[in-house]
Amino acid sequence: MKSFFFTTVFTLLFFTSLSAQDAKEDLRIFPNPVNTAFEIGPSDRVATIRVINMVGREIRTFEYAAGQLYDVADLLPGMYLVQLQGKDEKVIHTQRIKKN
Repeated sequence: MKSFFFTTVFTLLFFTSLSAQDAKEDLRIFPNPVNTAFEIGPSDRVATIRVINMVGREIRTFEYAAGQLYDVADLLPGMYLVQLQGKDEKVIHTQRIKKN
């Protein structure tokens, strides 16, 4: 019985991870830490990028374009949140970045 359960769970997790790898979306924000600009992997869902300080104040907003660099050179060194929003303004992904 234990073997059946393990095999079933492993198979389910394996095929779920394969389907996630097949997606044409990459929501990574890189490089991290950031010196002057960051980039976001390709996505069909992202419309807007918000840079938020650790107090919760929106510092910068960008319109998303694949392959574009987003300039943050003038921000003070520290930690920031980068929020990726869809066209419906719902948050798709949030990632913490460090600005050097």
